[in-house]
Amino acid sequence: MFQILTMLLLETQLYVVSGERELFTVEVPQQLYVVEYGSNVTMECRFPVNGSLNLGLLTVVWEQKRQGQLKSKGVYTLRNGKAFAPSQHHDYIGRAALLHSELKLGRAILQITSVKITDAGSYLCLIDYQGVDYKYITLEVKASYKRINTQVMRKPGEDKVVLMCQSEGFPLAEVFWQNENFNLSGSANTTYTLTADGLYNVTSILTFKPNISENYSCVFWNKELNGKTSAHISTLALMSNQYSGQKSLILFIVPMCVMVAVLSSALIIFQKRKSLKNEQPRKDRKRKLDPNMKDENRDDFNSQTEALYMSTVTASRDSGSVVL
Repeated sequence: MFQILTMLLLETQLYVVSGERELFTVEVPQQLYVVEYGSNVTMECRFPVNGSLNLGLLTVVWEQKRQGQLKSKGVYTLRNGKAFAPSQHHDYIGRAALLHSELKLGRAILQITSVKITDAGSYLCLIDYQGVDYKYITLEVKASYKRINTQVMRKPGEDKVVLMCQSEGFPLAEVFWQNENFNLSGSANTTYTLTADGLYNVTSILTFKPNISENYSCVFWNKELNGKTSAHISTLALMSNQYSGQKSLILFIVPMCVMVAVLSSALIIFQKRKSLKNEQPRKDRKRKLDPNMKDENRDDFNSQTEALYMSTVTASRDSGSVVL
């Protein structure tokens, strides 16, 4: 309601006073402000004070209207020297303020912190003080795709690599992919979503068979701002990690196989020794019970001795002499 009354006041109270008094005029030192998303901005309009300022008679209204919207938003209102909070839109609560210290100099400076994409638009600065006048100021907000997040991964079950680039900005950017020799944009899948702050969240994915000797890059091109931001990606790290993993696996498996073989051999030797130790007491017990029992080891020794003797006799006979 107050905004409507203010506009009516504007239409009915613009006048030229008689005599030596001049027309009350609001001026703006700068009509266009271009700021980066997330930064702060101060927009100013000026008005005549004519001596010392009587703050109780001063009314300052800042409103914002975006293109395509029917209603304007209350950014900040000072009525009769005091802040009028009910008129402030919730988008500007805690972010928009009027620099009261500058009012006595005839400067109505609006400060907006942490600028959003939705802050862009046309701003009305209306001053009611010994007369009424207003001016419009345009605010443009740009958001460059400064930070590009990259990711390299292997596609499960396939001999392919997946490269991903993601960034946020405004307006909507196009994404181009290229390696050292070719433009690969036709093979990429690029999608986007809108964030709550009006930014475009752009994600581009490129899937291909890797070549360890090539480097790849994704380029975000903001056509309206004529700005480019790029990020470089190499598959060398992924391939090196894969080779290192295979090498580590081999270095793990080979010692384990050797260790298993050594342990198995030691176990077999131990079992044989244990078996021989258990067999010898049984033979000794049998010999005590049966004194006539032949000693197999002794028989084997006698057989070997007899064979050696016969071979010696045969050799002597063949040479023509027999040694007794």
